[in-house]
Amino acid sequence: DMIVTEDLSVKKMIEEAKVKHFSSTISNSSLSEIIRQIDYKAKWNGKIHYKVDKYYASSQICSHCGHKNSEVKDLSIREWICEECENRNDRDINASMNLLEIGLKYYMEEYIRG
Repeated sequence: DMIVTEDLSVKKMIEEAKVKHFSSTISNSSLSEIIRQIDYKAKWNGKIHYKVDKYYASSQICSHCGHKNSEVKDLSIREWICEECENRNDRDINASMNLLEIGLKYYMEEYIRG
């Protein structure tokens, strides 16, 4: 009933991509169109779609304890161990858990406001 995505700047991602293959993958995926379709389909089916701010550090924050590891900005780091709680974090799974948490927070804020 709820979909949470990051409000990513696709154009900036392509410009900053260090790996040529990665930048072409981003541009070929039509990421902005996919997000537009998710938003449209969610509304059509009475579901909720939250877009989390592009500056939210979803992959840098440990989903277990909340510690922020700024070194994980480097996209080549796919796994990291939290310095605080020693939890092993897969970059993508960790980010998805953080996005789910913030989506639930947005939902509860709306629910409380009525």
